[in-house]
Amino acid sequence: MTTNYLAGIFGPSVLKPLQQHMTVCIECVTQLTPLVEALNQQEFASAESIQQQIISREQEADQQKSLLRQQLGKSLLLPIPRGDLLEILRLQDKIANRARDLAGLMIGRKMVFPGELQADYLSFLSSCQESCLQAEICIKELDELLETGFGGKMVDLMNNFLQRLDDVESLTDDLKRELEIKLMALEDQVHPVQVMFMYRAITLTANLADQANRLGNRLQSQITR
Repeated sequence: MTTNYLAGIFGPSVLKPLQQHMTVCIECVTQLTPLVEALNQQEFASAESIQQQIISREQEADQQKSLLRQQLGKSLLLPIPRGDLLEILRLQDKIANRARDLAGLMIGRKMVFPGELQADYLSFLSSCQESCLQAEICIKELDELLETGFGGKMVDLMNNFLQRLDDVESLTDDLKRELEIKLMALEDQVHPVQVMFMYRAITLTANLADQANRLGNRLQSQITR
């Protein structure tokens, strides 16, 4: 009775657009791997084409964000407090923004990590992407949480997803440190300005995982209320 009552009041009108926005943001992130691979092969035209796809998807995410903000402003009944929904939306959008910024930096500098670091960077990027994908799973489970009245086995399942997000974020931190140590050892072999931008690229990449983790923390606080 409670489950149907809650679902009947709130419906999917807010959560579905939020989930769709997250999907577009994740598409920005997943395009980074082929972009880096194209740069490693010095296929700059292909890399620039992928960057334009990322920009297009980021702009689509911005449009969805604006529409959802308008919808939240008009909604009287929400399954999650309006402030929390807006914060979740903001964090999702930052994931897309960071992907756009990283792509722009790498294309602008025609950035190619030293050969011995290319596999390490791709592994690091993959771990950061996994954090974002894990956050997406959590967002997609929100409607299931609503249907159970934010209780029952779905809470345990969501907590497992969030714990996985924490675990991946810890791995990402380790990979970041290892990559920075290896880059430091090669600083004398790479132009100083390019080295500086490589460190910047590493920071932006790590920020993808940071934003995903912040999103997970926000969801965790919502569940425990």
